[in-house]
This record gives sequence, structure tokens and C-alpha cells, in this order.
Amino acid sequence: MAGIQVRSEIGPLKKVMLHRPGAELLNLTPNTLEELLFDDIPFLKVAQAEHDAFADILRGEGAEVVYLEDLAAEVVASDPEIRERFLLQWIREADIHTERYTRIIHDYLEENYPDPKDLVMKTMAGINLQELQTDKSDSLVDLVSDASKLVCAPMPNLYFTRDPFASIGNGAS
Repeated sequence: MAGIQVRSEIGPLKKVMLHRPGAELLNLTPNTLEELLFDDIPFLKVAQAEHDAFADILRGEGAEVVYLEDLAAEVVASDPEIRERFLLQWIREADIHTERYTRIIHDYLEENYPDPKDLVMKTMAGINLQELQTDKSDSLVDLVSDASKLVCAPMPNLYFTRDPFASIGNGAS
């Protein structure tokens, strides 16, 4: 496999990696807008329609469109050890630091998202407390927390794939 070689931002676009807006936009709330760098909550159906039109324009200009979620799912599906490492790293990077919640979230994802693409999409969408259906009787924090409280934040900025990732030469920033 040859590595990437991007030497120009104005040359013909051969291949582009996109993310079609998904459930991560549904987990934006007025309370999380500032933290997640949004001014308003986008309407999912409109965002998806705009994305689809944009992707069609790119294809019409000869660019191959690949999707981040498909590529990530392909990697996750390639080896059970990679899937496990992906899950544990994602949980750690979601700022889950207790053994209890690491186990709860890990088990929730493994039991409910056996399909690699569904798993990847769920990690992008985020997880709220209500989804986990935990026994709250032994946790004061859980007892007083709103059920819609996000335990793992969504990744709505994947919608703007250039923001978190860009290719430069044979590397990435």
C-alpha cells in the first residue's frame, strides 16, 4: 500500500474522506453547545441532505468519496484484539476513569453493538446515562444525575472532517 502524498490544496481532488452526519448531532443539547463548539443544534435531516448533495458534487467532479465510519469499521472488524484495544482506548479518551464505568460501558457496547460499523457509529454518537440502565442504588452521583446526562460525549465535529484531520505531504495533522 502506497502512503498518501498530498502536496497541494488546489490541485485536482482524487479521494476525499467524509463523515455523513448521524446520531452524534442528536446528542447535542443547549447545555453542551459551547463545549462541543457549536452555535446551534443542526437539524439532522437537513445536515444529511446537504452532506449527500456535497458528496454527489465531489463524485461528479471525479473524486472518490470514502467514509470515515466505513474505514474505522473495517479496521475494528479485522481482528478481535484491535476491536478490544479500540474500545478500551475510546473509553479512556471519553474520560471514563473508574473501573466500574469502564466495565459498564465496555459491556454495554459489546452486548449491544456486535456489528463493527454499528459500534463505530455508537462511539461517534455518544452515550447517555439512561442507555446504560445501571443500578443507581449504590451510586450517589447516578442517583442525582439527570438520565439524559452524557456519560460519553458525542463527536459532532466529525461532520467537519477537515477540522480534526488533514493530510499534508505523507503525514497528517
